[in-house]
Amino acid sequence: MQIPKNGRDMISLIVVLTGTYVLICFSLFLLQRQLIYFPTSEVSSSNVNDILIDTGEVHIKVWILNPGKQKALIYFGGNAENVAYNIDDFRRIFSDSTVYLINYRGYGGSSGSPHEKGFYRDALFAYDHFSPHHSTVSVMGRSVGSAVATYLASKRSIDRLILVTPLDSAQSIAKRLYPFLPMGLILQEKLDSVGRAAEITENVLIIAAADDEIIPYKNTQNLAKAFGKEQLQLVSISEMGHNTVHLHPAYERAIKKFMR
Repeated sequence: MQIPKNGRDMISLIVVLTGTYVLICFSLFLLQRQLIYFPTSEVSSSNVNDILIDTGEVHIKVWILNPGKQKALIYFGGNAENVAYNIDDFRRIFSDSTVYLINYRGYGGSSGSPHEKGFYRDALFAYDHFSPHHSTVSVMGRSVGSAVATYLASKRSIDRLILVTPLDSAQSIAKRLYPFLPMGLILQEKLDSVGRAAEITENVLIIAAADDEIIPYKNTQNLAKAFGKEQLQLVSISEMGHNTVHLHPAYERAIKKFMR
């Protein structure tokens, strides 16, 4: 039986649309790391120490501020953040702690290529490398770094956890951006902080940007709800965005109060 022309046209359209849909899904699967991580270039500084730690897999460059303190803080930055630009501010804000600014693999002088599981392995290695020299270790993460910080806090004993403009999970963000795509199947970089919150018993400070244009405030709230009410302090800074929240005086005030 011969298919009418309009029927053939409809079948052709369905084939084209299906092929396009599959191609979009496959492209997102292949390119997801390039869409999530934006490695920064190496910079130099004459007034601060840096070292390379060999994990056995990659070399991680770490900036060390205020060396020799009993307390320590390990910091993980955002997906396009050069952590070296925090040197002056963190030296002041955490004046009573040695601060370790971690350059992710592939970032700022560290070798390798960025990916979630590698970030987690490097975070554990950095903690195990530095923690014996300190009485307590706190952890701080911003944006994508909040997922790394949350992972570390769920696997090691820490003092306090600070999360700045954190996401609940990459999958949750992706589903908002691409509601018509099967992101649960496509996305391999899960960054699932909300799924690890129950494993963390230490005090947590979340600093949210009320006008965050990158991570919707609702996603940060989802993460906040996953922590116990007694352990969590949530500070929402109005009229500030994802990349400007640290410029508001309330940002530093909240951190200093929490660390006391």
